[in-house]
Amino acid sequence: MSPVVTIHQIMGNNTDAQVRRKLEPGTTSCWRRFRNRVCGALGLPIKRGPTKPTDWFLNKFSAEEFYANDEPEENCGPSWLCCWKRSVDPTHSVHYHWLAVVSLAVLYNMVFVIGRAVFWELDKASTSWFALDYLCDAIYLIDTTIHMHEGYLEQGIMVRDARMLRQNYMKSDWWPYDFISLIPTDIAYYWWPPGNCDFDRLPCPVIVRLNRLFRLPRMWEWFDRTETATSFPNAFRICKVVMAILVLIHWNACLFFAISYAIGFGTDNWVYNITGSRNETLAHQYIYSFYWSTLTLTTIGETPQPEIDVEYIFVVLDFLAGVLIFATIVGNIGSMISNMNVARVEFQNKMDGVKQYMAFRKVSGELEARVIRWFAYTWAESGALDEEHVLASLPDKLKAEIAIRVHLDTLREVEIFKDCEPGLLEALVLKLKLQVFSPGDYICRKGDVGAGSVFGEVSVLDIAGNRTGNRRTANVRALGYSDLFCLAKRDLWEALADYPEARATLTKRGCQLLQKDGLLDETVFESAKTTQLSLEEHVRKLESTVDLLNNRLQGLLADVGQEQAKLKQRITKIYIYIY
Repeated sequence: MSPVVTIHQIMGNNTDAQVRRKLEPGTTSCWRRFRNRVCGALGLPIKRGPTKPTDWFLNKFSAEEFYANDEPEENCGPSWLCCWKRSVDPTHSVHYHWLAVVSLAVLYNMVFVIGRAVFWELDKASTSWFALDYLCDAIYLIDTTIHMHEGYLEQGIMVRDARMLRQNYMKSDWWPYDFISLIPTDIAYYWWPPGNCDFDRLPCPVIVRLNRLFRLPRMWEWFDRTETATSFPNAFRICKVVMAILVLIHWNACLFFAISYAIGFGTDNWVYNITGSRNETLAHQYIYSFYWSTLTLTTIGETPQPEIDVEYIFVVLDFLAGVLIFATIVGNIGSMISNMNVARVEFQNKMDGVKQYMAFRKVSGELEARVIRWFAYTWAESGALDEEHVLASLPDKLKAEIAIRVHLDTLREVEIFKDCEPGLLEALVLKLKLQVFSPGDYICRKGDVGAGSVFGEVSVLDIAGNRTGNRRTANVRALGYSDLFCLAKRDLWEALADYPEARATLTKRGCQLLQKDGLLDETVFESAKTTQLSLEEHVRKLESTVDLLNNRLQGLLADVGQEQAKLKQRITKIYIYIY
């Protein structure tokens, strides 16, 4: 196997990047981009401006976005009726952002409904709370319509028929939750007016809005989507767990305050004492309740001793819940933190093993320092990421497209690959292997016989008549840490075996480049070409002969089968005649 290497320029000219960052005349405004995203999520037609010039290289093999709704529009009547007949793409970014809005509405109800129900001072600003309440109700109503028209996959195809989407929604497990969360329980305000509760009348009427918490599954859906999409899943999981802890402590604090009201404020040392100017303030009421809830659920204790049976039962239940819930939460956080450091621990173990080996073999200090610097560079640049292991779960098509994006700047500089078939380029980029050279390392030396050639040179094609052969014509050293991508000749020829036309084109272009530099011995080349043609002719003759023999063999087998059938019939007749 003869590897072929290419130097990936780390500190190169940024002209191409600067050109790509220039704004084209048809660049859309922020409003237009937002409108296009919303239209794309709802399946509405998008008014497109002038398109940017596309890259010739990417056009060869990058997959264009395909939408199943690129169909002729039908007249659906008024605009509101058209929206009712539209479908929503659940994989679109606009849908993801909408779930974030719904999650905020759910979080608002989760925190403030129970809080306003027991802390009467919090429920005094009725006008502001009404505005926020009915804003969340409007979000719920819109979300129900969106949820009802979310597309789903059936046999790998996104279903977009509005009638089928509504039927699927009604058969799902989610519509009862959506329906319950939309029940207008606020009608109870007619008999139970809000804003009139105090320490003698609890809970406040807002307690009737607890049914809004049945929209929680949409928040969980947003959590799952975010955990999948974010680049920092472990950090997001920790934030999610911390939020869950705070919400649990908040609810328990509200329950403690409600039980204190039911028993009677200040009737014993365990319940909240509402007497005193400071104890009457909303801030102190909530802070003390939150403090008590935190101490109880974390099983720290150090709270006033219960005095009656109800208080004992509530504290026991709180301790049990704290042990079970917080043990689970702490265990999850511990595993998350451990997972965050797994890559670092594995990398450190590898480096320690190499250092122990160098100490055992008494490697010089200078070489040991170079090895340690290489480890430090590898971790700083990529976190010791194993690209092959990470991409192993992807299909070949996606792996090829990722490889093309990664190696685009290198491949576009190779003249011999400019007009190649996309399939060949996909096969080649999947075979590139990464190597890292340290500062001062010789990549090749002048006069050495190389097992391969520098990527991009015509010697990779192994053209007969090349006067330089495999001898290196220059010294190549790495000035800094250099990423080299190696391609074995065996892999190249295996790929070319499936693309004979591309092989002929590459050979022709390589000959032209060698002739231009005067490095091609045409006599040897023509002789090798004649030999190759004669070999190909022999191969074709052998293939035709094999096909002919195969046809004759099939005919003989058919004749043998017929003769065997006739022989069986004769034997049967003889047997019948005798017996």
